[in-house]
Amino acid sequence: MSELGRRARELLKELKSYGTGTLSPYNEELVRLIFSEIDEHNSQTEAIVSELRRKQAEAEAGAAGATPQQEVDELTATTMCLHYECIKRNKRLLLIYMNERMQRLKEMRWTLRALPEAQKARCCQSEIQFYNEYSRALQTYMSKSEGVGMDLTLDTRPPKDTFVNVRGLKDSGEVILSYGRATVLVGTTISLPAEEAEPLLRDGTVEMVDWDDGFGRNCS
Repeated sequence: MSELGRRARELLKELKSYGTGTLSPYNEELVRLIFSEIDEHNSQTEAIVSELRRKQAEAEAGAAGATPQQEVDELTATTMCLHYECIKRNKRLLLIYMNERMQRLKEMRWTLRALPEAQKARCCQSEIQFYNEYSRALQTYMSKSEGVGMDLTLDTRPPKDTFVNVRGLKDSGEVILSYGRATVLVGTTISLPAEEAEPLLRDGTVEMVDWDDGFGRNCS
């Protein structure tokens, strides 16, 4: 029998090594081995129970050399508890692994609005299905016809004001806004609606600045 819980710990360490903003490749082989380890513990438990019942039957029949009931119970209780705790630990670590990956997929939907191909390649088929279903549910909730009628993924932080002050990092020329048109040039500081500035902040077109600072100091 392998070192107790070692494979499950390796699985979580592998995911942690990739940081919070990305996924590790889904380790199907290691997951399969962990399930096999759980099955092994379960089989050992069933074998102990079968042996206990056999000895109990012998004791009740008064067979010569039968092990006293108290000794059998103490021996099997300790061994069965060990196998049971190993099963619980492996299941718990597997659930942590699956849940953490789901949470990261949700975060990608909110911050990136789509699952990057590089991340998609690291998912198993069930995770891709989960992401697609979660994305559809979120889109429905945000839709005008069936939901709240606004894109909740625009503001990663609650805005202090309806307008924010930004400075151009790229020459993007003229952009169309809800109130009209604005020209984004490198070094130019302008005021934009918070929800319309968010996509420009995300793609690095502009950066947030303090309007009261004539030198365009970055806001903290």
